[in-house]
Amino acid sequence: MKRFPIHTTGFEAGAMRRRRAVLGAAVLAYALAPLLALRLYGPAAVDFAWDAAIGTGLAATGLLALLPLLSVRWWAAQSREADRLRVVQALHRQLSYLLAALLVAHAVGLVLLEPRVVEYLLPTAPGYMLAGLLALVLVTVLIVTSRARLRRRWSHSGWRRWHAAMSAAAIGLTGWHLWGAAYWVVTPRALLAAGWLLGVPTVLSLVWHRRPPARLAADTQSSPGPRCAVGASLVWSMLVLIVIAVAAFAWRPAADVRPDPHPYPCPTGGCL
Repeated sequence: MKRFPIHTTGFEAGAMRRRRAVLGAAVLAYALAPLLALRLYGPAAVDFAWDAAIGTGLAATGLLALLPLLSVRWWAAQSREADRLRVVQALHRQLSYLLAALLVAHAVGLVLLEPRVVEYLLPTAPGYMLAGLLALVLVTVLIVTSRARLRRRWSHSGWRRWHAAMSAAAIGLTGWHLWGAAYWVVTPRALLAAGWLLGVPTVLSLVWHRRPPARLAADTQSSPGPRCAVGASLVWSMLVLIVIAVAAFAWRPAADVRPDPHPYPCPTGGCL
């Protein structure tokens, strides 16, 4: 991917910060949409720690759905400003790390809280649980290959097609995982909302995927420090807000009567 040089005045730097804040707020709102919807209309609470682990997975779902739209390829057709595209590129990279951390926290948290969940990581597990595990593997592969592409001089066009295909597969597997769990997304309204959440950004990113980006700047190299700094503080702020949102999601009043045992997450009944 081409590197965009950094040339900013004080006014331009302020404009870039505002754009970064607006873009970050939009990403945060999308990431927290599943938490808010289920906080208001979802089933009764089970346990604070368990629901917090579930909440990290829901927040990761919103990020995973939105990341395909936060790519330079998509935004290049919308804007010719190199600084804006550099912000998008940095946010895409930083948010992918945040996504991986949320997915790992989701899986590890559930295993630590209920060791029987390990059964769902085995080849004999139900398909929807293996789908969630495979989605995590695909996200990891996407991050690793993105970092290794430049060093190994892989073809950009070929890598881009594989990147888009794996991203779409990860989103589809996540949808299967949500549908198969059949506890948080069960009603027709919830299924429609989940389909919209996951499907619309994916379709938009694939529609724009073949549009060639404009040539925006000279092919000059810039130091990695400033590029990594762009979006890093914003992503850390978003992480804090996501943690707060997950805690608020988990801190729901428990039901007066404990719900009937459900096959998720343990086939023998409620885990907690």
